[in-house]
Amino acid sequence: MISKSERLLIFRFLFSKKSDGYVSIFAWFSIIGISLGVAAIIIVMSVMNGFRIDLTNRIIGLNSHLNIYSFDNEITNKQADELILNIDNSFFYQHYKSIETNGLIIKSNNSKGVMIKGYDEYDKNHYLFNSINMGALIQNPKSEILIGDSLANEMNLSVGDKVKIAIPKTDKTILGNIPRFKTLEVVGVFDLGLYEYDSNLIFLSSELVRKLLLYDEDIYNKIEFFTSSPNEIELFKNKVELETSNLLLNFYSISWKDQNKTLINALKVEKNVMFIILSLIILVASLNIISGLIIFVKEKNKDIGILKTIGMSNKSIIKIFFTIGISIGLIGSLIGLIIGILFTINIKSIQSFLEYLLGTKLFSEEVYYLSSLPSKISVNEVVYVLCVAIIISIISTIFPALSSARIDPVKSLRSE
Repeated sequence: MISKSERLLIFRFLFSKKSDGYVSIFAWFSIIGISLGVAAIIIVMSVMNGFRIDLTNRIIGLNSHLNIYSFDNEITNKQADELILNIDNSFFYQHYKSIETNGLIIKSNNSKGVMIKGYDEYDKNHYLFNSINMGALIQNPKSEILIGDSLANEMNLSVGDKVKIAIPKTDKTILGNIPRFKTLEVVGVFDLGLYEYDSNLIFLSSELVRKLLLYDEDIYNKIEFFTSSPNEIELFKNKVELETSNLLLNFYSISWKDQNKTLINALKVEKNVMFIILSLIILVASLNIISGLIIFVKEKNKDIGILKTIGMSNKSIIKIFFTIGISIGLIGSLIGLIIGILFTINIKSIQSFLEYLLGTKLFSEEVYYLSSLPSKISVNEVVYVLCVAIIISIISTIFPALSSARIDPVKSLRSE
C-alpha cells in the first residue's frame, strides 16, 4: 500500500508547476508519446480487422463458399442434382448451378475484358439483389445484362444502353473463324463494394451464356454452395469430395479460402508487421521515461537525501519513483485508448472531412479493393495493446526507481 505521505510526494513530483519541476515536462511528453503509440496501434489494428472482415464478407457474399467444377468442363443437370441430393442439406443453406466464362464487353471504340457469369434465377441471389443501385434484375433472359458500377463509370454506360459481348467461341465463315458477338441491353447496375468485381464482372442469364458457348440445354460448368460456417469450409469440402468419389463423378472442388489464400495470408502478415512497427512508438516513449526519471533522480538528489535523513526507507523511495513511472504509462495508455476508440468509431467521418479539406480521395478503391474505409474494434486486441504498453512502462521504471534508493544521503547533502 502507498501511504498518504508517499501519495503527496508522488503528486507533487508528477504535477509540479515550479521552475524546478522537470518531471512535469518529461511526464507530459512521455504521456503524449505513449498515448500516440497506443492510439496508433488501436486505429491500425481496427482498420486491418475491418478491412479483413469486410473484404472477406464481400468476397464470400457473392462468390460461393465452395465451387464444384468438372475436369471435363461440363456438368449435366442430372449430375448436379445427383450430387446435391446426396449431400446432407444441413451442411449448406443455398446452392446454384451456373455457367462461367471470360469475355469482352464492347461499347463504341471502348472494350474491356470481363468475367461472365450466368444463373438461372437471379431473384434468389439476395446478395446481388440487394446490391442493385440502378435499374433491376434480368427479366428478359435473351437480351439483358447486369454490370458493375465501376465498369459502368469506366465505359460511360447506364441503364438502357446497348453493348456488345464477345466470348472465346468462334463461328466459321468464308472469311475464317470470327468471335461470337451478342448485342445486349444494360438493365441493371450493381455495387458490390469490391472494386475488383464491380469493374470486371457481368451477369447474363445461364440460357444466354449456354447458347453463346454452344452448350446443350442441360449443361453447366459450375455448382456453387453456400454454408452457414464459411470459416469451417474445409469440413464441408471433405464431405463433398467424399460424395463425388462415391458417385464416381469426375469433379473437383475449390473453396473460397483456396481462391483467396494469398490475400488472406498477406492480410495476417501485414497486421502483425504493423503491430510490431507501431509498438516501436511505445518503446521510444518508454525510453523517454527511463531517461527522464534518471535525470529527475539526479536533480532530486538533495530531496531524496533529506527524505532519507528524516527516516524514509529505501522501499518508500523506490515505491515513489516506481509509481511515478507506472502512472505515466497508465495515464498515457488510457488517453491513447480513448483517442484510438473515438478515432476508430468516427473514421469514416474523419476520412470524408480530410478528403473535403484536401480535395483528393484518400482511399482509392482501385488500390484498396473496397470503396470505403472499414474498421472493427477487437476487445481482446485492445486489452492486449494496453497490457503491452503498461508492461513496457513498468520495465522502463525499474532501473531509475532502484537507482534512487542507492543515493547516499550524506554525499547528496554534502554536495549541495
